[in-house]
Order: sequence, then structure tokens, then C-alpha cells
Amino acid sequence: MLVSTPALTFLSLSLSLSLSLAAPVAEHLAPLRRAVDVGGNNPSGGYIVSIKPNTVDPKNRLQWLTNVLNAQNLTLDEDTRQSLKHEWREDVFNGIASVLSTDALNVLRRQPEVAWVEEGLSLGLISVLVH
Repeated sequence: MLVSTPALTFLSLSLSLSLSLAAPVAEHLAPLRRAVDVGGNNPSGGYIVSIKPNTVDPKNRLQWLTNVLNAQNLTLDEDTRQSLKHEWREDVFNGIASVLSTDALNVLRRQPEVAWVEEGLSLGLISVLVH
């Protein structure tokens, strides 16, 4: 016969709570598709960031990017500003392309709106392909 006492009930609840708090929370991290380069480096420093459908208004991609970075105390640096491509039609490509710092790249990959990130394609070539 099992006897439940307040002390056993408390112990059982405490153990359950401890185990549930210790369980790791899965973090969204969009896949990073690496460029093939003999040296193992991103040759252009540029990244293509694919945004999931119906998550970011295509007219507000720049504002979304700015808000995401600002929330992590990051800003659009000069390289990012100069290389940023975000104004193509959503039916062609829904996303942005830019030179990104490692910190900015990591922040973007954690956003639930981001489907995937690809490195290495020349950003000049991207402009030609999507316009």
C-alpha cells in the first residue's frame, strides 16, 4: 500500500519541476549552406538570407533587419549598408543579401523568420540574377 504524505508529494513535485527546468530548449538555428572554396573561406564575405513566406513584409525587409540587429545591440555597419540587397520582388526571391559580420550572421540565423542562409555567392551576381 502506497502512502502519500505532504513531504513525499512535495519531493515528487520538486523533482518533476527540476527535471523539466533542466531539459534543454531547442533553439531555432537556420541552416548555413557553405560555399565550396579550396581555402575553406567565404570568398565574398557575403550571405544570402532566405526569409520564410508570410513572415516579413517584402516592403519592410530593411526595417526588419534593422530591428533584429538593434534588439541585439548591433547596427548595420558600412560594409553591410553598401552591399545590402533587399528590394527584389518576393516572387523572385524572398530575402536579403549582404556582407555580414559574424555576430549579425549568428543573430539572423536564430530568427524564426529565416529559412536558411547561404554564403559565398558574389553579391554582384545576385543583383544580376534577381533584377
